[in-house]
Amino acid sequence: MEYIALGCMTGTSLDGIDCSLIKSDGISEVIEISNNFTPYSPQLKKELLKIIKCNFLADLDVFKLLNKEYQTAINNFISLNNIEIDVIGIHGQTIFHDPSIKISIQLYNKKLEYNSHAPIICNFRKNDILNGGSGAPIIPIYHQIIANQLKTGSSIFINVGGVTNITLIENNKIIAGDSSYGNALINDILSLRTNYDFDLNGNLSKSGKIIDTLFDKILNDKYFKKKLPKSLDRNQFHQYLKDIKDDFLIEDVIYTLLSVIPESINRIIDNNKKYKIILMGGGRKNLTLLKLFKNKFRDVSLIDDFDLDGDFIESQGMGLLAIRYLNKIHSTYKSTTGISKDIYLGEKC
Repeated sequence: MEYIALGCMTGTSLDGIDCSLIKSDGISEVIEISNNFTPYSPQLKKELLKIIKCNFLADLDVFKLLNKEYQTAINNFISLNNIEIDVIGIHGQTIFHDPSIKISIQLYNKKLEYNSHAPIICNFRKNDILNGGSGAPIIPIYHQIIANQLKTGSSIFINVGGVTNITLIENNKIIAGDSSYGNALINDILSLRTNYDFDLNGNLSKSGKIIDTLFDKILNDKYFKKKLPKSLDRNQFHQYLKDIKDDFLIEDVIYTLLSVIPESINRIIDNNKKYKIILMGGGRKNLTLLKLFKNKFRDVSLIDDFDLDGDFIESQGMGLLAIRYLNKIHSTYKSTTGISKDIYLGEKC
């Protein structure tokens, strides 16, 4: 049986709400129907960042604003598409994730109503954590379905979002985890040191050079010695901001931070094997980072090259997880989060 699912995702980059419509049986095929991005208001983004940095201290008005923007974005998307929806999967806004203490917090009001009678599935990380998993990443199963559809063979799906997560696919087996920080650390240092919110197209970093001391110090972090599966919080590498001296050129700092991302993946994989590298997420638009990946690996593509929108793989993944919840099909595995047993994710809101 095929379902029409609406998936909604807000990542740790804190940029806004991704909405996607997919058609899928939840197992063998996913067809992309429609996608839309609604940016957060500057006020909401500022307040969410404050919550993340200040141990969750926040005014209730922040949650009211988040609810309003969620409801508006999703209702507008439903009206725009005018299609009957079978299920809605909503991730919520992550404000804290620490697998070492088995806590992952996503802000989402279960009482919100939308212009649809479809059941709403949310809280996708809870069951994974309760069963011994790290709670992330949760859509490697979608990467596997895409790989099977596209017949990519041995491949590594790399999502550069607020953090960078990877899914290694070989002989129909999947191994996954967070390989390093992603856009969050880079965007935060840019906000501290410049008037930029992010490195648009890599225009700033393209003239940069590696700061060897900073590069080596970050890569000596104990996190990189762990094997997959593993997971991290968006702020885990922010401790290295203190090592960024005032006299370092910002383009060199960003270039160095970007260089860590492909190198951390290079240290995970078996370099004697030929993998197809497939990039997705906001970070793929950074042309400096794309060049660094192409310098490091032999076969690098954007997922957009396969007629899929690389901005919306995670929101589509939420739709897929919602379908699998309805059918009680396993979505998370020991090889992707370290969970003790394979289970399905989510709960009915």
